[in-house]
Amino acid sequence: MCGIAGIIAPERDAVGTALRRATDAQSHRGPDDAGLEIWPFGAGWLGFGHRRLSILDLSPLGHQPMATGPGGAWITYNGEIYNFAALRDELIASGVSFRSAGDTEVLLLALARWGVAALSRLEGMYAFAYFDPSRQRLLLARDPAGIKPLYVAKSPRGLAFASEVRALLATGMVSRKLDRAGIAGMLAYGAVQHPRTLFAEIRTLPPGTYQEFEPADNDAGWRECAGPIPFWNYPTPDRSWTRPRAVVAIRDAVETAVRDHLIADVPVGLFLSSGLDSTILAGIAAKYSPSMHSFTVSFGEHPEFDEASAAERTAELFGLTHATIPLPADEAEAATGEWLAALDQPSIDGLNVFVIARAVRARGIKVALSGLGADELFGGYPSFRDVPKLRRFARLMNPLPKGLRRGIAGVMSARKTHCVRAKLRDMVSGAPDSVSLYLHRRRSLSESQLAELGYFPGELGLDAGFHDADAYPTSDDVADDSAALISRLESIYYQGNMLLRDGDANGMAFGLELRVPFLAQKLIDLAHAIPGEIRVPANRPGKFLLREAFADVIRPELLQQPKRGFALPINRWMRTSLKPICDEALRVLNDLHVVDPAGVAAIRRGFEASPDSPSWSRLFSLCVLGDFIRRTGATL
Repeated sequence: MCGIAGIIAPERDAVGTALRRATDAQSHRGPDDAGLEIWPFGAGWLGFGHRRLSILDLSPLGHQPMATGPGGAWITYNGEIYNFAALRDELIASGVSFRSAGDTEVLLLALARWGVAALSRLEGMYAFAYFDPSRQRLLLARDPAGIKPLYVAKSPRGLAFASEVRALLATGMVSRKLDRAGIAGMLAYGAVQHPRTLFAEIRTLPPGTYQEFEPADNDAGWRECAGPIPFWNYPTPDRSWTRPRAVVAIRDAVETAVRDHLIADVPVGLFLSSGLDSTILAGIAAKYSPSMHSFTVSFGEHPEFDEASAAERTAELFGLTHATIPLPADEAEAATGEWLAALDQPSIDGLNVFVIARAVRARGIKVALSGLGADELFGGYPSFRDVPKLRRFARLMNPLPKGLRRGIAGVMSARKTHCVRAKLRDMVSGAPDSVSLYLHRRRSLSESQLAELGYFPGELGLDAGFHDADAYPTSDDVADDSAALISRLESIYYQGNMLLRDGDANGMAFGLELRVPFLAQKLIDLAHAIPGEIRVPANRPGKFLLREAFADVIRPELLQQPKRGFALPINRWMRTSLKPICDEALRVLNDLHVVDPAGVAAIRRGFEASPDSPSWSRLFSLCVLGDFIRRTGATL
């Protein structure tokens, strides 16, 4: 796990200066080592930079950027290839020799031997850049789930890429001009929506794609060989699956994934809660790593969120070395300002990961397993139940005039919060399809609120859901399989645009690698190939297939408890310690005319009238946005 960066520019000195700035800006991602290499690239220059967090092969032989040999190909790589041992054996059998014992050299030599065909053989999380001087080709690639980030800035001054947005801004090559479409997506959903960032020149490389660049006779010195090319797609559900067969297959795949995710030359820890996901991980990990350390954060002032006693019982049963980390309210409150200052992209999520990661890293742990991904694969969210109901309701309402539909929705939701009423009116006004309804359900701000802030999707070149029209893969093959469709949507939008991005940034803020066994490539492929009626059967509890597959691991009392999340009372802090930060953030937004002040005032009045309702997240989105713009010096 590391931080990577790269630059193409006409002048060698400019490449070196920009690379040093980019790698320094990511020093928190890789405190153990640093490297920088520059080569001719056509008439210009290409450079790779690296910051290393040593996890596999702790020796100097794991140093990056890494070369195949004198005059050979080079790589700078962030991530873990969990099947590197099998790939290594295959390469050795074909006559390839190795100097190091880690996965970086395996990836490098696999690319040198198989080219882009190597991508389909990889099982892991990764983002990397590979350069073959003999071909004068730069290859960028990213794992299918989008676990590891890769940001690319294309400008007349050159090409730059890095693991974090802040690294690209630090180069001095990238404009700080804001992207209003990126702002719109952040306000609509609480996190910036792929492929946008908050900055006009910076985009994400799409998950599961690669892109090649070559020298060109232009001012920038480069050109794209082609747009990002997918090397992976979601499998179409196979109707031949049966429930008994699926239970056995899921059990085997999850066990294999956990075993593989324990591969490391440093201790591996586990984020342990009272939930099913981390309990399953704990039960499996204990078999392969009896000395496994587990960690639970205890938020004692709010017992409704505290999971310490249940987690301690789980650790005791499985023989884990457990630590409960108390998090007093005043410490969590103080950490909020630090979290805002550390954000790489604005998001209303991730504070919990930030405080947990800091506490675990302080105890000497570099790697921690997380249960992220299970909810999306196995139906752990209410959306799996709600969206089909909303679709039936919306289709009944669709023949009526739009005004009448909105009126009926208002009457039906009269006793609900303003947030629920606004969402329901938007739902009955739009298309009655599952994708549209899902996106409305996930929205933080309604269409009318975004309009009051001055944001209209058509004017920004976005579709009705405030996304780039061609940014996401189609779901036509699961259109008639509601559970499979929602699983795919949750994986692409919520998981991809918020959970994974925030998990990476907030863990790596302290040099902590988060591993997500439920997003192992074979498990993703297997789960999405199982039809929805088997994976998420109707009238059964959430994550039913996991419950069946691991009935011997999950204690009965855990099966009966409601789903809980680790939450912090940010809404209360917005009225106390965070109020000065929020006031200044809103002033910045108004002064720069990023949003319409009248719309901000309306959202603020809603928060002040009902500070304990979900309306707090709307105002908090504006506060996070304004604070991020202030800190980064961004301009319209």
